[in-house]
Amino acid sequence: MSLWSRVQRRLGDLAGELVLDEYREYLDRAHQLLAAGDVAGATDLLDRVLVAKPEHGQALIALGDARLIGRDPARALAAFERALELRPGDPAALVGHGLALVGLASYEPAISSLGRAVAEAAGDRGILADAYRGLGIAWRRRGDIDKAIRELRKAVAEDSDDIDARAALGEALVADAGPYAGAYDEALRHLERAAAADAPPALALYALGRMSLVDGAVALAIERLGRARAIAERDPTPLGAQLRFDVIVAQGDAALAARDAHGAHGFFLEALQVEPRRADLHAKLAQTHRSIGNLDAALASFERALALGAGASTLRAAVDTAIAAADPLRQARWASDLLAIDPGDVRAIVARGAAMAADQPDAARALLELAAARDDVDAHVWLARLALARDPAAAQASALAALRVAPRHGPARQLLTEAHAALLGAPGEAADIGELARFLQKVVGSRRELGHLVGDVSRAAASLDAPLMVTVMGEFSSGKSSFVNAFIGADVAPTWITPTTPTINVVRYGRDRGGRVVSADGATVELGWDALMAHLRALTPEAARAIDRVEILVPLPQLEKIHIVDTPGLNSIQPEHEATARGFIARADAIVWVFTASQGGKATEKRALRSIRDEGKRVLGVLNKADQLGPDDTAEVVQFITGELGDLVETVVPFSARRALAWKRAPAAAGGGDALTGNGNWTVLEAALEQRFFQQARQLKRDGCARALRAVVGEARGAVDAVRQHAGAAAEAARAGRDELLAAVHAFTGGTVIAERKALSEASTTLYRRAAREVLDLVRPRRLPFSSHTATVADRDYLIALLSSGFDAAIDGGRRRVAAELTRSARLAEAAARTLSTALGVDVVGDLRRAADDQIGLALSRVFDRARAFLRGYLEGGYVEGFFRNDVPRLELAEDAVYHALVKGAPDLDRELGEPLARAATDALTALARRLEHWGAVIDVQTLDLEVGVGRALDLAAARL
Repeated sequence: MSLWSRVQRRLGDLAGELVLDEYREYLDRAHQLLAAGDVAGATDLLDRVLVAKPEHGQALIALGDARLIGRDPARALAAFERALELRPGDPAALVGHGLALVGLASYEPAISSLGRAVAEAAGDRGILADAYRGLGIAWRRRGDIDKAIRELRKAVAEDSDDIDARAALGEALVADAGPYAGAYDEALRHLERAAAADAPPALALYALGRMSLVDGAVALAIERLGRARAIAERDPTPLGAQLRFDVIVAQGDAALAARDAHGAHGFFLEALQVEPRRADLHAKLAQTHRSIGNLDAALASFERALALGAGASTLRAAVDTAIAAADPLRQARWASDLLAIDPGDVRAIVARGAAMAADQPDAARALLELAAARDDVDAHVWLARLALARDPAAAQASALAALRVAPRHGPARQLLTEAHAALLGAPGEAADIGELARFLQKVVGSRRELGHLVGDVSRAAASLDAPLMVTVMGEFSSGKSSFVNAFIGADVAPTWITPTTPTINVVRYGRDRGGRVVSADGATVELGWDALMAHLRALTPEAARAIDRVEILVPLPQLEKIHIVDTPGLNSIQPEHEATARGFIARADAIVWVFTASQGGKATEKRALRSIRDEGKRVLGVLNKADQLGPDDTAEVVQFITGELGDLVETVVPFSARRALAWKRAPAAAGGGDALTGNGNWTVLEAALEQRFFQQARQLKRDGCARALRAVVGEARGAVDAVRQHAGAAAEAARAGRDELLAAVHAFTGGTVIAERKALSEASTTLYRRAAREVLDLVRPRRLPFSSHTATVADRDYLIALLSSGFDAAIDGGRRRVAAELTRSARLAEAAARTLSTALGVDVVGDLRRAADDQIGLALSRVFDRARAFLRGYLEGGYVEGFFRNDVPRLELAEDAVYHALVKGAPDLDRELGEPLARAATDALTALARRLEHWGAVIDVQTLDLEVGVGRALDLAAARL
């Protein structure tokens, strides 16, 4: 019932009380004018009555009520005060006087007048309803919410149609308990009923807006608060001004929640113009400044808020802002103030440590480690800052710890990048190949996945100082071993090998002639020269396959700088030797490819040479057995080979290994003629080798090392890509698991909640039917036609116990079903959790299960434990008592009649269980989805760690190589 309706009712009552007919007519006319909405006409008429009869008490009360309708509490108060002078104990005058004072925001005297009105009401429910409502509003404005709720509940009980009382009660319940306590549903019920009126109270829309804000429905909150503001603007009373102020502050909160910092700033400034010394408003303004990153302005607003007496929550927010702004003076001062209130406050400990970081790093570290033990993200960040210069590895660990708590934390990400840079260093623009190798060795050694590449980098670096490795290749019987012997000037490479008994021979320097036979299993046999040659001649195909390589040691000075690798013929390499041969090709600094004069430039050679060229090797071609051709034929064969192979070989030199070896053994005995017939064209070949290989030995070694390092970089990138892909798959699994949980929310609210509502309805019907039958057995029928049915106190207690037991059984059954369904829904994410556990090496499955247990337990408690307590209070608080007192005495003693009487006053179980269940389940499953999303973000941190560390270092190494 609106204020208008209540005053209309009171005016009607007053008109009925009048004794003088002429005044009755005037009051009736005033009543009609008010009903038509003509407040000015009604007050003018009543003023004329009072001019004619100034001491007319009823007219004064009517005038005061009319002025209340016209929102003129000051003049209404004057009318009620005159009425009370004439009628000191009149409850209507007292209640009007109190309501006028409430409108004027004079709450203390209002409480006195309204209390007297209650005492004088003599059971008049209309007077009581108005008085209780006024008392409730007055107590609420004075900050005593318990008394406000008590009085407002009485007001609603006296007049259930009073929408102002319902709005005030709902708002007080929200202010007292918040939306997740047991009063949520009661508040919502009152507020929705008030808001559904044709002219809804601004207070109802304001309170609903506040509830929407806490529920996260920001757009709905903004809409409701806008409507509340528009209605409140039409109320010029001091009480209306206070409500308008509250709405403006709430609009600022809503704008802040909508990330409209500019709008929030405007609302809070508007509120500050009304109450410039409100500490909470300065605190809200500070939060607005912080939300847009204006930390200096935020700190200044916090200073004002604290100077005006803001409490611990504002002090804690100020400490957080000082930490974000890295303001050591305010950190130290505000942290001290907060620690005086709460010595264990982790944020204050962080602020104190951060303030000491510059001058007392050791003491700061001790404080920050205390906070880091409680996983405070800023503590981890400050520890990373302190460690960065002296211990980059510790800085990296602290930055990662911060990112595990807050994966999107910008400063922690930057510190992680800086820690990696400090750990790995960076080669300069002019870094030589040795420095690059050391850098790359540090890079691959920093990750477990790349540890196997450390040896490859070490070998590549060691090769820089190793003798030049020249690998001799060609098809079988092309004269490779003969070329080696001619190059050395001695029979050092065996030339009697058959295609089934080839070995890979490495000719290198040794103080004594001899060699080593290295088996595939790593076993080594050292032999003298003669024994070695005899051993090689006696090789069987099986024995040859078991040999990895043969190292032939010759005490020749030229071999101190050159190693020559004699490989089997291209078409005779055993499968067992292929990996070894490829390894020597990869390690070779240069390649000499021996062609046979009779069949050089074959397709098989072209394929092999293309593969070698793709590895970046330089190849010198040697046309052996050229002495078997005439000069013209030799030129033609060389032209053919170079035409077929193009740039696969740098040049092709005709050569006779047999004649060159003979010439080196006995230069004076060699015949005349051209170079090919004299020294086998050795001098030309030697010049080509000198020009293309030996003079460039250092560059060839650097090129070879760079090739090996590039191969390491390529393999490392492949391993990094595999880790990245694995992490990406885990992150995608986290997103998929999150989506499954969110889909389960809709399935639960659309399926399980509906089923539980139906089950609850059926259980309630069955229970009330059973209770109706029990009542028929309990009640003693009346004996006379005009007497009453009777029951005892024991009967009442029995019915309470019966209904309690039935409701408990229904609640327990629902609780079990809901727990099972929520647990099943939570398990939907376990596949994703297992993937995350594997990727992170953390028990994500266990973490998610613990979170599910906590969230499901909280949801069940919020719904079923609260409902159980509500029902117990409802049954014991008057429902059963009222049934026996008001219904039983005149009730038809039939099951249906008793059943309907019980149901008529029964609690709304669907509202008490159904709606809260949907909300609680949504909150529980959404919280699990957020937890899974958090672990997905932690996976992204792992990828970030890889990217800013090894990934960037490999890119840098590749650019330098």
